[in-house]
Amino acid sequence: MEANPRWFSLKSRGLIPTLHRPCSLEAKAIPGSSKDQRRELEGWIFTSIGVLCFSFSFVTARLALGGFDPGLIALARAAGAGIIATGCVLIGKYPLPTGKQIARICLAAVGIVFVFPILTTIALRTVPASHAATIGAILPILTALFGVIRKRERPPLQFWLIAAGATSVVAWFLLGRSHGWQLDRADLLIVIACIGCAYGYAEGGLISQEIGGWRAICWALAFSMPLGAGLLIGYATLKAGIIHAPGGSAWFGLLYQVLVSQFLGFAFYYRGLALGGVAKMSQIQQLQAVLAVLAASLVLGEQIETRLWIVLGLLLVAVAAARWSLSER
Repeated sequence: MEANPRWFSLKSRGLIPTLHRPCSLEAKAIPGSSKDQRRELEGWIFTSIGVLCFSFSFVTARLALGGFDPGLIALARAAGAGIIATGCVLIGKYPLPTGKQIARICLAAVGIVFVFPILTTIALRTVPASHAATIGAILPILTALFGVIRKRERPPLQFWLIAAGATSVVAWFLLGRSHGWQLDRADLLIVIACIGCAYGYAEGGLISQEIGGWRAICWALAFSMPLGAGLLIGYATLKAGIIHAPGGSAWFGLLYQVLVSQFLGFAFYYRGLALGGVAKMSQIQQLQAVLAVLAASLVLGEQIETRLWIVLGLLLVAVAAARWSLSER
């Protein structure tokens, strides 16, 4: 059967997107060209879908805590997503990354597969999901910082001033809650988790430019699977990890953590970072806090205090301003 020449024409022009397509060749587009603009638009779309997936992570973790303890949730998340990703690697017959890429992937996995899930799930036992989401608003500036360090991206000074202002707003919120200069234990755990996660976001975005977003998260989870599965088996043997008989909402929360928060969300997010650049695309993550707070209110019925809405409103302004500063380069 003769191939359709129109199909090849569309594919060659990039109009038929592939989620796991490496982006190293795409980066050669001429700045300001239609191809460059289309690539940036795709970056915003993929990153936004990933952020939407992440926005329900704290809410579903709280749901899972209704039947499981934090250790079981975090380790099941790593092991379950790792098994799925390993299957994708084997079925797709993905070529093994280089030695340096493997080391970078494993370092990124430490933050996104172990540090962030474990610490945030522990913290969510004592703080509302809306509170954790507001602290998590520091992720964009941290991700941009790691992106600059790793790739030497150079955002303009206005970008850093805006991002620093957004972080100061979050700091004001935390200090106001603790009534002093000493952070609560749960707040400190979330801040540390965000630092580890931001590094994983940035490094994963850079790896995605070399091997593709889908393959980057698959390899990260596949390399983490033996450790995650081993820890899960050991944890389940020593401690069952089930607080009481889990209901439907607890099981839904656990499955969401495994399938979406740890797997699909990262596939979209890494793809977006690879297409649009770590510093620029990471600013979409400021919206994650707003979406997460809304989800906590609608799904969990949490009461949202006025100060929190003020913080989120200021962060929305920061998102728009940061986007403007980057577009003016």
